Amino acid sequence: MALIQLPPMAWNCHMHCFNPDVHPFKPNRSYTPQPAKLDAFLNNTISDNAVLVQATIEDGPAGLLDHLLQTRTLDPSKRIMGTVVWDPEPNASLRNMSASGYDRLHDAGVRAVRVHGSYGGSGDDAGWVRDQFLDVAQRVPARLGWAISAQLPLAIWAALAETILMHPALANVTFVADHNGSARPSDVGSADMAAFLELLASGRFYVKVGALHRRSPGNIDGMKPVVQAFVGASANALLWGSDWPHVNTTAGGLSPTPPLAGVDTNAELAALKEWLTEEQWNSMLVSNPPRLFGTGDK
Repeated sequence: MALIQLPPMAWNCHMHCFNPDVHPFKPNRSYTPQPAKLDAFLNNTISDNAVLVQATIEDGPAGLLDHLLQTRTLDPSKRIMGTVVWDPEPNASLRNMSASGYDRLHDAGVRAVRVHGSYGGSGDDAGWVRDQFLDVAQRVPARLGWAISAQLPLAIWAALAETILMHPALANVTFVADHNGSARPSDVGSADMAAFLELLASGRFYVKVGALHRRSPGNIDGMKPVVQAFVGASANALLWGSDWPHVNTTAGGLSPTPPLAGVDTNAELAALKEWLTEEQWNSMLVSNPPRLFGTGDK
């Protein structure tokens, strides 16, 4: 298969970076990946721009901040923005951060807060997720214009659709569904998918397409109707992320485990390019991401 070339100024909107020797993981983490240091991160963006996403196993935002600042020196040709994890614990640093602390994260490139329902959260409880969304909206300075990103089951996105669209505290908040909104091929045509598509059509809701193998193991082509349903709702709502370094979250434990085997990012990109029109492909990779991540002003 020929190597897929991304267009100039393309964005890879979901990547991680781990250097536990400098920024240790949480002691009570759900899984332990192998190190994936900053030089390897920069060598694997395969795009001119990227978004570094803090994982739930990272102990606070210090590592994200450090890595974002280092990228400016290591590769100033790339624009690297960030997503910081929202830790629900009462004493978590982000929940208790000062305005100047938020400004420092913003100046480093952070543009979204991530609520994770699978690791370190209760993502199958719509009430819990709703409370996290409202807490983020209350505590993060609105002037920064940060989005709320979340990894949640499709059914929870559907259950919260009315809250997201109608709650006054969330009226000016943009949302991002990680990892295909957790939609699988079997969800196409379901009521939950219909509610999710309404969110995509709202104009302030995005979905990260990528890591298709996680939703359709062994057959990424099975995700074609899912992706086409997304783009049918709004081509302006799609983002792409490689999910590098493809951590194995199912292994668990405190010992480092290798990444998932057999991940073929080029095959995924080839499939997406086949499923989308050229205009939709360019929107997903070039035009859509800057609306969330590309601005430099507070």
